[in-house]
Amino acid sequence: MAGYSREFLSIEQALKQVVKDLKAEGVLKSTGKTESYFRKCSDENDSDRLIHHIDSVKLDIECMRRGLGHPLLTAHQIQIERAIDQNKDIDVTQSLLSTVTRIGRLTDVTKQAMDPNSPGGISFSKQEKDKIYKALKDVEEKLSLLKLSIK
Repeated sequence: MAGYSREFLSIEQALKQVVKDLKAEGVLKSTGKTESYFRKCSDENDSDRLIHHIDSVKLDIECMRRGLGHPLLTAHQIQIERAIDQNKDIDVTQSLLSTVTRIGRLTDVTKQAMDPNSPGGISFSKQEKDKIYKALKDVEEKLSLLKLSIK
């Protein structure tokens, strides 16, 4: 089976495997950086040398071209899932109430912006759009937490 079937415990472990699989020429071709550079980045004890996000993406793209999956993306996903799993004790009732409150705020901000006497008149001004966007983002964040709490 092509790709990576095991879970990596860290980005560094995934990076070590990528460097091993792509070899020096694949690493250099995809990122313009040497194998040695990424070996240093994969040292878990060296906090001064960390992989840049764009390099991580480029390496995963090269891995996918070779049928090796996307090990660095997978490592990121696993770390995020583990962090989310640790926060599953979210109170559903409190999360729901908070979501409703934020939806109310979104409604108020939008209603004010739609008022013909508002700064933008019948069109939304930049400031009104920004307020609506922020209120919408707050609702989305609370909905995400609510989804996590019932997952």
